[in-house]
Amino acid sequence: MTSNNYMRRMNRFLVPVFLKIILLCLFSIMISAPAIASDIHNLLKKAAEQMEQMDEEGALETYLKILELDPQQYDALWNSSLLYATIGFRFDDNNRKKVHFERAVEMAEKSVENHPDKVHPYYVMAVAKGRMTNVVGTRTRIRLAYVVEENVKKALEIMPDHAPSWHLYGVWHSEVANVGRAERLAARFISRGLPDGSVRKAEEYLLKAKELDPESILIRLDLARHYHQNGQRQKAIDELKELLSFGLKPQTKDDPDHLEDARELLNRLG
Repeated sequence: MTSNNYMRRMNRFLVPVFLKIILLCLFSIMISAPAIASDIHNLLKKAAEQMEQMDEEGALETYLKILELDPQQYDALWNSSLLYATIGFRFDDNNRKKVHFERAVEMAEKSVENHPDKVHPYYVMAVAKGRMTNVVGTRTRIRLAYVVEENVKKALEIMPDHAPSWHLYGVWHSEVANVGRAERLAARFISRGLPDGSVRKAEEYLLKAKELDPESILIRLDLARHYHQNGQRQKAIDELKELLSFGLKPQTKDDPDHLEDARELLNRLG
C-alpha cells in the first residue's frame, strides 16, 4: 500500500471522528453555558444580600467564586477590588494591609483591562492606589497621588454623576492641599513634587457628592472634616449637626463608627 493510499484511508477514518469530537464539545458548551449563567446569577444575588447584611468578608468570598466561573465578570471584579481595599484598611498590621491592597490593585487592573468603558474599574483603581499610599514610601506615595487623580478623572468622564468618585476626588484635593510646606518642599527633592490640591475644589466636589448621595454618612462626615481642617469651624458644626439630626441609616459596616466619629468631633468643636 502506497503512503498516499494509506493517508487517504486514514483521513476517511479520522475526519468523522474529529467532527464527532468537535460536535460533542460544542454540545457540552451549549448545555453548560446556561447552567453557569444561572449559577453566576444566583451568586450575584447572594453577594448583594451579604452586602446588605454588611457581611463584607462573605460577599468577597462569593464574588471570588463567581470569578472562578467567569474571570471577566464585571460586578465580581470591581466589587472584589473595592472589598479588598475596604477590609484591608481596617487591619492594624501594615503587612496585612499591603497584601489586601495589592489584591485590590490586581482586581482593579483586571477590571480596567476587561471593561475599559465602564466607570467602576477606574473608581476602584483610584481607591486601591489611594489605599496603597498608606503602606509605601514617600517617593511611591507621591507617584500614586497622580495615579489616583488620573483614574478618578477617567471615572467622572464616563459617569459625571458618580457620587463615590466626586467624594474621592474631594477628599483627594483636601488631603493634597493640606500637606505642609516643609513636606511639599521635601517632595520636590525626591520626585517631581506633589500634585496641585485645592481647598476650594475639595469643598466643591464634596458638596457635589453630598448632593448626588445625600444619605451617605461618610460623605457628610468627610465634608465636616474638611471644614474643620481648614479653619471653617461653624460650617463643620452645622454639617455635623445636620448629619446627626437626619437619622441616616448605616449603609456600610463602618458607618456606625463614622457616626460615632461625627459625635466626637461635634463635641470637640461645640
